This record gives sequence, structure tokens and C-alpha cells, in this order.
Amino acid sequence: MRYTRFFGVSVGFLCALWSWGQLQPGSPWPSLGRDYQNTRHSTQGAPTNGSIRWNYAEGNAHSRCSPVIAADGTIYFGSTRGLHAVRPDGRRRWIYSNGLSMAYSTPVIGVDGTIYTIANPQDAILIAVNPNGTLRWSLYLGGRDVYSSPVIGPDGFIYVTNGAIPGGYLYCIDPNGTVRWRLFLDTEVNSTPCFGADGTIYVGSANYLNAVSPNGTLLWRYPVYYPVRGTIVRVDNRLFFGAWDSLFRAVSTSGQLVWQNLVGAIMEAGSASDGNFVYVTANSGELRKYTTTGVLQWRASLGAKYTLPAIGADGTIYVVGGSANQFYAIAPNSGLVRWSVSLRYITPISGAAIGSDGTVYLVEGSARLYAFGPLSGFLMGGADVEGWEGDYEGLPVTVQFYQEGELKYEMQTTLDEEGRFTLGNTPVGVHDIKVRVHRSLTKTVPEVHLEEDHTPEIRVILGNGDLNSDNVVDDADLLMVLMLYGEYNLDYDLTGDGYVDDAELLIVLFNFGATGE
Repeated sequence: MRYTRFFGVSVGFLCALWSWGQLQPGSPWPSLGRDYQNTRHSTQGAPTNGSIRWNYAEGNAHSRCSPVIAADGTIYFGSTRGLHAVRPDGRRRWIYSNGLSMAYSTPVIGVDGTIYTIANPQDAILIAVNPNGTLRWSLYLGGRDVYSSPVIGPDGFIYVTNGAIPGGYLYCIDPNGTVRWRLFLDTEVNSTPCFGADGTIYVGSANYLNAVSPNGTLLWRYPVYYPVRGTIVRVDNRLFFGAWDSLFRAVSTSGQLVWQNLVGAIMEAGSASDGNFVYVTANSGELRKYTTTGVLQWRASLGAKYTLPAIGADGTIYVVGGSANQFYAIAPNSGLVRWSVSLRYITPISGAAIGSDGTVYLVEGSARLYAFGPLSGFLMGGADVEGWEGDYEGLPVTVQFYQEGELKYEMQTTLDEEGRFTLGNTPVGVHDIKVRVHRSLTKTVPEVHLEEDHTPEIRVILGNGDLNSDNVVDDADLLMVLMLYGEYNLDYDLTGDGYVDDAELLIVLFNFGATGE
């Protein structure tokens, strides 16, 4: 009732504020939680296949934060060297450095493109950096062990917590760097808040989930008596969070427990939601999927500990498995791995961000930024098969995309009458491409750069005679020719006349011992 009265007399004032503030419009991922509810759910872009589009590194740095993405595609993240701005093609735009570490706080992007982040987690400073990389202002916050991230509310103000005593405060700060108010909440506040539809701020602390009005009044607190860290997620009128007591909870926006589930391990990163389901990681290494009503759907053991899940437009869950330096894409219905990538040094604290085209960005522990491209490229190709004298139209072609010797994706199509093919929705980035047509050996075209706005063209000459498709012409292929000799068999015809006869025998004998690339 107390909050209802406050909001009722202030709604006009709040609406006026909301008209000029807020997160950057058009940004696909402007904050750690992506939106005011911290859902970490993207509704844009194509699915991915695990191909690396590019990677960026400055060297001699470390990072424990997640990236954010501006409306113009610039990616921002912090490291021990400072705040990095990276162009959508992987080139450096600028680095802002004040000599202090910005490795633990994920930035947030304001309506005018200003980037806000925390420097020096042991005696925190909130800094505001212009889109051109110059300092706009800085504000001393103090506190100790500050590992939360700033957020911007629907009222346009910056909200940030400042860790442990002498911290323990929630700050509300004007975009010009003026403190509007601060509220002491607990002996430690290392939580990234979310917001209610009425502007209420929901934030965890050492012992509670707290609800704070936009004017800095404590409305209610739900007792947990264990640290509530990471992001708080709101779906409609429910708040989802884990804690150090190993319970994953749903609490109503009025402060009442809706349900709780014993996970059996500490949770301190936060969760993600697509509106129907909630995904959470625990220090046991599990990723769990719950309905918003509390029913466990599945759990996957991935070594995912302190990582924040991210949800793609197709429902794929992206999560870091810290125990094996693996980055996973998980199928939402089954919890099975769609693809995984082994990187050199993934910090288990990392969380991904997703661009408007579906590119997935992840910061490695060595402050290397990876871009995993969407299936949005194009390829034009053609093939000539030695010994084939018939029409090429309709012949099956298999195209495989490799990076560093690892198969990333495979596509099938058919040739036209001139032996050409066109593929859309290919992986993007630099790949070695292997082509096989019908019963040919494979041929590799190295380092083909595929992009949405760049369509490479390749053409290969293929050795013939691999009837059993093991990429070598040997005794097994010769035996098949002898067994099928004289038959009309389009599947094993090597010349285009439909028959397995002397011509096939000569091709196999001539190419005997040959291998594909």
C-alpha cells in the first residue's frame, strides 16, 4: 500500500523522466541483462553453428565481464587494460584507460550512446565514457569487492551497487554524474538490478531480495539470509533468483514466495528467461531449465558455474562450461549440445551477448573477444569431375566448412547442368571448404572468407572413383565395380551414361590409390 500511494502521486513525473532517458534505442544488447527485466533473451538474428567469424585481442590483459553491443554494432567490454570498443568487423575502435581495472563490470549503454562502467573493484569508481572514447565524467562509489554491473532504469537514471562494507549501497545517479540518492541495503550488495513495470528496483544483497521505489525508499525485503548475487530476472509479476543457500526461487513483485526448488549448489551468476522458461546455472556445473511455475524440465552437466546463460532468437541457450574451457550452444527442448567450441582460456564468469544479426559475442579470460557468426553467408561454386561425360544437372554435392581442422558445418545441394551451385545461409568467417560431388574424392579450397555482404566463388576439379565415399580409391571401390559390372545403376555410375561397365573399371584402376584432400 505504501508504494502504491507513492506511485500514484508520481506517475506523471516518472513518465516525463522516462521520455528522455532509458537504454540506447536500437541496441540489440545494451546491458548485462539486455533489457529492464534482465531476461538475456534476443529476438533477432539467424542461428549459429560455432564458426568463429573473427577474434580481437590487445594482449597482456584479463577480463571477467560480458560484452554489450551498441546500436551501430560497436562491441564494448572491460579488461584490466581499460574499456574496449571494437568495430563489428573485429577491428579496434578505441581503448579508454585510466590506469584502473575495468575487468569485472559489464558496461551499460545509455540513450545517447554514453557507456557506463565500474573501474577499480576494490575502491570503485563509476565512469561515463563518450562514444568517441573520451571521458565524460567519473564518480567515486567506494566499497570493496565490487563485481556487479551498472544498469539504466526506464526512468533514465543509472543504478549501481558498491559491493561489501564500507559499501553495501544502492545508488541512483543522474546521467550527468550527480547522485540523486543512495540507500544502504546490507553488508554486501553485489547484484545487478531489474525493474518492474512501475519502475520499482529489485536487487539482491547479502541476506535479502530488496524492492526499492524510484525515489529510494525501501518497499519490502524478502529474507534469504544468504548472499543473493548476480542478476535478478523479472517475468511478468515474478522475480527469479538463486542464492548461496542452494535454492532457486520465484518471488512475486509484492514480496511473497511463489515457489522454490532445491538445486543443491550455490548460485551467484543469475539466470535468463524467454518468458515461458527460466534457465539457471549453479556451482555444481549444471544448467537447469524450469517452467515459470517451477517445474524442472531438464538439467545438463556442462561445468557451467558462474556463467550467465544467453538465449538466441531460435531458443538456443549459450553458456560457458568453465571446467573444460568450452563454450556451448544448447538445444532448448532437450538440453543436448548443438555445438561446442574449445577456447584457450574461458573464465567461468563470462556470459555471451547476441547481436542483431545473430552473431554471438564472448569475452575470453585473456580479454580476447570472439564473434561466432550466424548462418547468414553466401557461396557460389562449381565442380568438374574427371571422367564424367554426362549432364551435371541434379548431381548431389556436399560442401563442408572447416576451421582449424574441425568440421563446423555441412550442407548438401545439387549441381545445375553446367556444374554450378549456390548456397545461402552458410557459416560466416574464414573457412577451409571441402567439396564432394557424387562419387568423387573431396577437394579443399583453403581460407575462403564468407560474409553476408561478400559472396566468394570457388570452382574445383575432382578426382573420380570413390564409390564407397571413404575419400580413397582402393580395393573396396574396385570390388564394388566388379560386383555391379554390367548393371544400370545411377548411384554408382562414374561417367554419366547410367551403367557400371568398362569405363568405371578404367576410372577406378587409373585413380587407384588416390586420396581426397
